[in-house]
Amino acid sequence: MKKETPTVLLARSIHWPLKVAMGGNVCSTDAIVDFCDRMLKVAEFSDYPNAHNGLQVANSGKITCLGAAVDANRMSIEMATAAGIDMLLVHHGLFWGRSLPISHRRRENYKLLLDNDIAVYSVHLPLDCHPEIGNNALIMNELGILPIQHLPCEHGFTMPIGKYNHPRKVLKETLEVLFPRIIELEFGDVDIGRVLVCSGGGGGIIAAMENISFDCVITGEAPRHFFDFAYEHGLNAYICGHYATEVFGIRALAQKISDKFNIPWFWIEENCPL
Repeated sequence: MKKETPTVLLARSIHWPLKVAMGGNVCSTDAIVDFCDRMLKVAEFSDYPNAHNGLQVANSGKITCLGAAVDANRMSIEMATAAGIDMLLVHHGLFWGRSLPISHRRRENYKLLLDNDIAVYSVHLPLDCHPEIGNNALIMNELGILPIQHLPCEHGFTMPIGKYNHPRKVLKETLEVLFPRIIELEFGDVDIGRVLVCSGGGGGIIAAMENISFDCVITGEAPRHFFDFAYEHGLNAYICGHYATEVFGIRALAQKISDKFNIPWFWIEENCPL
């Protein structure tokens, strides 16, 4: 049975306008890496073990087209290959936790990248909490939440708390437009005051907090005991999907690079429901 090639989508979004440069410019890999490292302050974050923020795979040194995806996985690599992309920008890179042999599926992923001269640049926590193009900042902006405080966490990471001036009914309706699916845990007041936003797997971090200064949580993913945490603290909580809450920052990063170097970029949609 022939394997169907995933569709590569030209960068676009229903949530905010995006410009795509379509010139024939050539940029050096080093210039883009330096631009990203400086803007995102990569060196200031320890991140999770072996996350390796920055350039993870080098190419021959020239970039004419970028691809942006949440994950560096087989799907995004195949789509990048099909689109003729020279650099893949991702939020979740190739390396996590312990070192593993380059065999089986991992070998095939690396082979596709090297055979097609595709560089990989990954940025995790520095992108999550960037004040302008971070996942959390962009989600808050979409929802009309005004940042008023940042809670420090481990690995140099911070989580923003913002002021919201509408009832939870309005917030839920907006979330249902912004995200393909949400899980609501509405144990708080109908009027929301202070909202904590943490994209991705923030629920586990939040549920470990002893003292809280917010009455609503928006996150991507949460463990089972987060339900108890929300109930016991009388919170309104909205779980919107790990993947869905982390598309914002990497697209904004690609747009920044495109604007700076006048090179085109493509959005690689994985349609991950988790």
